[in-house]
Amino acid sequence: MKKFFKELCFGTIIGVANVIPGVSGGTMALILGLYEQLITGINNISANTALLFIKSIFGSKEQKAAFFEEFKKIEGPLLFNLMIGALIAIFSLAKLMSYLLISHHDPTYGFFFGLVLISAANPWMLIRRKTVATIAAFLIALFGLIAISESASREDIIRKAEARQHVSVQVENHSGADIRTTEIKKYVYYFVCGAISISAMILPGISGSFVLLLMGGYFDILHALSTFNIPVLFWFALGCILGLIAFVRLLHFLLERYYNPTMGFLLGLVIGSLWVIWPFKESVMVGSERVYLSNVIPATFGANEIATISAFCAGALVVAIMIVVGKKRAVR
Repeated sequence: MKKFFKELCFGTIIGVANVIPGVSGGTMALILGLYEQLITGINNISANTALLFIKSIFGSKEQKAAFFEEFKKIEGPLLFNLMIGALIAIFSLAKLMSYLLISHHDPTYGFFFGLVLISAANPWMLIRRKTVATIAAFLIALFGLIAISESASREDIIRKAEARQHVSVQVENHSGADIRTTEIKKYVYYFVCGAISISAMILPGISGSFVLLLMGGYFDILHALSTFNIPVLFWFALGCILGLIAFVRLLHFLLERYYNPTMGFLLGLVIGSLWVIWPFKESVMVGSERVYLSNVIPATFGANEIATISAFCAGALVVAIMIVVGKKRAVR
């Protein structure tokens, strides 16, 4: 029971991270020491797993036993507990995260900046040999992520924000066929968003929520979570499941064959994400939405800056405690 609640808590942490644009659930899994176990477990899921599950529902005791053996092979208990914790966090905190991101942007990002900065120690310690290939992979990931985050111009960001202000479409003048066609296109779009964003979420340093934000689907999904919009959530979740299974196989292969360069690449993503989640940014109002642009150094030092730095220290302290506790348990 103690293990169940511990894994449920870890799942909640990963779920919270996946709600925040710029913060990676993969990074949190890496911090918690679960990353390789997760990748291995998901990689072992196959069509045989689904077949054994179906047979176990109405099958014999032997078939049920065969499924439970398969369940252990895919790290089923861990994956299930983490998934429950993550879902609890995502559904219960969707509205809170929306509020914090809008009303307390800088302290919220300051907290996660502290989390991610100290968490970089974990992938660094996991690298067994600091070779030239490992350093090259680190630099490629670091500068590649920064380049991607800076690829959208100021004008593009503002234009997307303006487009979001006009997302409500008047459908009363459209025919039923037009409406159905529009709905199908939307669901295909949410499916693609799920497949791509979940692939990003599993990578430390790359935020699936941030990728979703760049794709223009973040606020739609957040609203769907808040209002329990089942059709939207179904197609998004289906994309997530298929994208996760496919992408993890590639990642597992890389960790098996090229462990050190892959871990160096993941470390580069973690460090590079600090550029994305830097809490102090230039911002402008576009209609009723505040849009955040390039990173800045605060020109003044007031209550907001004090709160942000305090939140940063709290986030750093949380991870530091996790690392120390993890080391003590490893020694035992």
